[in-house]
Amino acid sequence: MNGKERMVEQSKQWLSEALIELMRSEDFQDISITEIAQQAELSRKTFYHSFKNKEALINYFCDKLFDAYFQRLVKQVPQQGATMLDNTLDIFLNFWWEQRDLIRLLIDQGLFDHMNEIWQKKAIPRYNAFAAPWHVKGSAKQVAYVMSFQLGGFTNILRVWLEQDEPESPAEIKKIMIDAIHQLANSIN
Repeated sequence: MNGKERMVEQSKQWLSEALIELMRSEDFQDISITEIAQQAELSRKTFYHSFKNKEALINYFCDKLFDAYFQRLVKQVPQQGATMLDNTLDIFLNFWWEQRDLIRLLIDQGLFDHMNEIWQKKAIPRYNAFAAPWHVKGSAKQVAYVMSFQLGGFTNILRVWLEQDEPESPAEIKKIMIDAIHQLANSIN
């Protein structure tokens, strides 16, 4: 990345941070482009050079969030069965626990479902890059269904878990999830 590209990326980051800061005290729908640019100490021209509108900015924010999560996920060494599931749940729960204030903010702002749609779009193409023993080998349509099933469960857990005033620890949620997975598996055997 050259100097100009780094500056463009830095501006996007500042705009993203400014939007998040403004959302802590205002409704997303009421925040103007001018407010975002002023909060970031950038011009409206810089905003429009980077983003078409504030929805594109929230998409950028969600993209960056998922990229950071995926980077943690793919760093783990593939293992067999329960150990891989255990490690994957640790990564999932600990990453989102660290981001719990942002997730709660997105829930409060009515943007959680939007975030989920972006996650779905980003996850499906990355499906095979993350080697997990529970992944199915199949057509693109089959993979899309499986990812919808898995991500739906994970994102709904995030919503129920992190929208609480006093959410359980990641370890407690992991136990609940593993118990549910065992119960599901036992019910079909």
